[in-house]
Amino acid sequence: MSSLRRRLLLWLLPATFLAGLLASVGTYWGAVLELDDLLNEQMRYIAEHISVDPGERIALTDTRDKPSPLRDDNADEVLLQVWNAGVLSFTTDSALILPPPMQTGLSDVQVGDQTWHTFVSQRGDKVFRVAQAQNKRWEELAGLAVHLLWPVVSLIPFLALFLWFGISYGLKPLKTVATELSERNVNSLQPIASKELPSEVKPLVDALNDLLGRLANAFTMQKHFIADAAHELRTPVAALSIQVELAQRATQDAERAVSLSEVQAGVTRLTHLTQQLLTLARLEPDAQSSVMQSVDLSALCKSVISDQVRRAEASGIDLGLAEHAASSISGDPETLRILLNNLVENAIRYAGAHAKVDLAVRDTEQGVVLEVCDNGSGINAAERERVLERFYRGNNQTGPGSGLGLSIVKTIAEQHGAQVLLDAAPNGVGLRVQIMFPTKLWKLTEQENTP
Repeated sequence: MSSLRRRLLLWLLPATFLAGLLASVGTYWGAVLELDDLLNEQMRYIAEHISVDPGERIALTDTRDKPSPLRDDNADEVLLQVWNAGVLSFTTDSALILPPPMQTGLSDVQVGDQTWHTFVSQRGDKVFRVAQAQNKRWEELAGLAVHLLWPVVSLIPFLALFLWFGISYGLKPLKTVATELSERNVNSLQPIASKELPSEVKPLVDALNDLLGRLANAFTMQKHFIADAAHELRTPVAALSIQVELAQRATQDAERAVSLSEVQAGVTRLTHLTQQLLTLARLEPDAQSSVMQSVDLSALCKSVISDQVRRAEASGIDLGLAEHAASSISGDPETLRILLNNLVENAIRYAGAHAKVDLAVRDTEQGVVLEVCDNGSGINAAERERVLERFYRGNNQTGPGSGLGLSIVKTIAEQHGAQVLLDAAPNGVGLRVQIMFPTKLWKLTEQENTP
């Protein structure tokens, strides 16, 4: 299992070590420059404060409160030479022979494989040279590097321990949230308190609260749907039970035939309601999404008219396609067929005998409009919003129906980003239902069809 604590440690420890190493390197480089200047200054001090008496004895001219740079422990580190008229008159190391100094000040002299840093000072006819081997300086610098790097290396275990507990403390709010969620029961969808949480954890908790809120709404809608479905199913089932009892108790064939006819009608209504409920379940947001493709709305209207023409003729209804613009949208052809079938079935069922039902497809500046218009009794303006709710039927609707047709239409339209508009027919009699598909879906399909 991947550990966030381990992952943070794997990033923080190398980063901290690298930062310490870079800081040590920077300090070391600064110390190198400072030490180099200090050693050069030391050689200058020796050269400028050495004097020679007639007996060629070496002495410091100013030694008040200052340690002698020619201590015995430094005798092998600093070389002192006195030259007189180009002749070496004094040296602290007779075995080492350096060429005569050619100029005063700081310079480097190569003797064999060794480089000597020198400072030359001239007073009168005497020339004083102070020299130091390069390897001695490197030894000083190596010791300095060890002193700078050793604290960084030695602190790594303590740093790792500190980071471990620090990360554990920083991750404590996540553990608190996890503990709170694990202690809840399945029905507890209350939001998690995020007021005292760190700003880094708060977005995660806010997202969880948003999810819990949507789950609560979904469960509430599901409970309402189940309750409404049970209520709607209870009525036809009870009616079927009564008609079956009447058929069993009938003593004449005519009475039995009437009861069986009612049973058949009840079965038909129950079958229709079941199909509508299954359609709604298939259209739920968490159901498997369909693949969108180009749909010719005029061709879809002609196909639905062909499916519904017999039902329309049985009621003497004039069903046809009034306008058929060559418009296509990006959508799911199967669910769009369900949408249009529900609109046409509702129009045929509620428009009444010998009514007229017209379908139309037209292009507008806002997008493509799919329209179903009838000249029936229509729907009151106050109820046009409510009829889109599940199981709601208008007050003037007494015929058979489930109250789910327009709810299914609204759900499919929303899945396609379309808007459902209900108003009176153009002549003021009947109902006009318009499905407004946005321009972007229309233009997107046109681009897809462009070779």
